[in-house]
Amino acid sequence: MIRRTIPILLLAIVLTAGCVSGPGGSPTDTDSSPPTSTDAPTTEFETPGADAAVEWPDGPKAQPERPDDLTTESVRSYLRTHEYRYVYNSLWYGEYTNVSLDCSVESVESAGDGYRGVVSCTGYSNTRGEPSGTETVTEIHADWFTQTFVYYVDDDTVRRTRAEG
Repeated sequence: MIRRTIPILLLAIVLTAGCVSGPGGSPTDTDSSPPTSTDAPTTEFETPGADAAVEWPDGPKAQPERPDDLTTESVRSYLRTHEYRYVYNSLWYGEYTNVSLDCSVESVESAGDGYRGVVSCTGYSNTRGEPSGTETVTEIHADWFTQTFVYYVDDDTVRRTRAEG
């Protein structure tokens, strides 16, 4: 009887290991420090090395050119265009895709040799297949819930990082 109980007990421990909190903490652990909360996204990150670039998604929108003269206003305009086109391409599936986006630049500030900006976009796309004959065309809907990204831009760098919070 004991020979059967030990393997069953070990199996139960292994199977429930992810369900029980252990060292390393979990969201339900108590801590002596009070919880902190912030409405603003965390926008801090290390300044990237030279020539950092954003991996561009496939789609009809080209990556905009970085402004020659970096100012708060030129970077603001560049970031809005960059994020709009990036998200547009991310939601675009083909010729029969309709993309709707609302993007805004929340802030732009001087940072080191460049600028740091915070940009948010919300949108969606509807894609339908190519109509052929009497077949019913299925439409696919994709949401881009509000997402915020932090950019760092200087003379040879563009870095895009998801904002935390």
